[in-house]
Amino acid sequence: MSGKYFEYILWISLIAAMIIPAIFWHWRMRLSFLQNLARTNILKRQQKNNQYLLYSAYIINRCCRILFLSSGTEARSALKSLVGGYVVPAADFLHSQSPQLAVLLQAHADTIAAYTAIKKQKIITVDTPKYGIYLPILAHLTNDYKTLLNTVGKLKIDAKHCRTVIQAYGNAISAYAYLHEGDMLSASQNASAALTFFQKHQYAIETASCHLILAQIYRISCVSDIAQTMIESAIKIYQTQKTPLFLARAITAKGMLMVFDNRYEEAETEYEKALKLQITDQLRADIFNQKALLYLAQNDISAAQKYAKFALDMQKRLQNRYGNALSLQLLAHAAFQNQNHRKTVIFARQAHDLYNKQANCSAVAECLYLAAEAEYKMRHYTASEKFLRRILELNRVHSGSFHTANAYSLLGLIYLQKNDLQRAKVLFQQSLYLEQSRCRNEGLAADYANLALIDDLSDYTENAAANWQIALEYARKTGNQELVALIEKRTTDR
Repeated sequence: MSGKYFEYILWISLIAAMIIPAIFWHWRMRLSFLQNLARTNILKRQQKNNQYLLYSAYIINRCCRILFLSSGTEARSALKSLVGGYVVPAADFLHSQSPQLAVLLQAHADTIAAYTAIKKQKIITVDTPKYGIYLPILAHLTNDYKTLLNTVGKLKIDAKHCRTVIQAYGNAISAYAYLHEGDMLSASQNASAALTFFQKHQYAIETASCHLILAQIYRISCVSDIAQTMIESAIKIYQTQKTPLFLARAITAKGMLMVFDNRYEEAETEYEKALKLQITDQLRADIFNQKALLYLAQNDISAAQKYAKFALDMQKRLQNRYGNALSLQLLAHAAFQNQNHRKTVIFARQAHDLYNKQANCSAVAECLYLAAEAEYKMRHYTASEKFLRRILELNRVHSGSFHTANAYSLLGLIYLQKNDLQRAKVLFQQSLYLEQSRCRNEGLAADYANLALIDDLSDYTENAAANWQIALEYARKTGNQELVALIEKRTTDR
């Protein structure tokens, strides 16, 4: 009998060994199918929203898994809604089990409302396991730069060893923070770490986002060919995923790259291509701002003002303070190029006030410098100096802005006008030191030229000749023929 029982047990074990893996495989495949469907449908619904919404494959997958394993008609109904792209019923069901997960799922439909609730009720803090990383992510999406920088600073993110999905999201948001602070090396390391993980684990939308972060880093670093490769990689992903809104954003980023590369006709083509896609009013306004920048680069002030005003009107209707600030900043630049310095100060101060509320330090510094330049042009040296001193104060808290070097240089020019040569020289030297650390050839050319001018005025002939020559060498490296001609003329007139 024992042998017979053993034979039964053996057969049962063999059958179980075949059936259980098959059941588990079927369960995994069904869950994977539902997760993929939920991600696809949520993306489709997000394409119609004027806000920049949270999208996290990790959160969607986790919610699907919990609902799939839950029993009861309510859980099945919530799962059905989520798979169809409706997040609210699923978030309501999950709230009793995990309020943090529920509010993050809800952020896929209304990021601003979810973020407001998180901050007000402290549902999530930076120390919250698994979900604390989303606090800076949501801060970034809602342009809350102050919270973004404060929370990212508290995260323990390693750019060299990215092994978990949470760390990958942490690397991605850290890249944005470093980019905002002007630390290109750290931004690049973190974005690359996140990209490697997301590519390996097939997080398509997150992979495309990392490509765009790296494109922005390379564009700012003047490595245009790699920046374009990164943007085109993002475009391919968005085309495959059939997300016209994300695709339009990537095409717009390509247009921006063309503007900075002085490829104006190509930039115009890219912007028109983006406008023809199914896009939101918010993105349309953003593209109008980009077109205003394009026309500014071509010195077409009238067209630049027209598009900046179009964008400003749309942003006001959409109540988008960040977009308002950019439109006002562009109008300030247009007024400056049009030599309307009084209007430049007005627009720059309005943009400054909006950026200041968002704690966007880089944009605040740019607006302050623009206002200072306008005041200098009007010979309002005291007013100009006040704006420049505020840039230097800002730099003590948030270093890295190239406007700090510009501020020292313009302060030097102010003291040069006052005939305080010694103080002007010290200020130009401070600017020179910062420009050398960032290898900005145009700034170096200007600083050496200013130091040469002071040497000429002080009758230090040999020093002046040497500085004029160095200024000329740096000017030639920039490719700016107008600057080269100006310095060459100055050296021959001596």
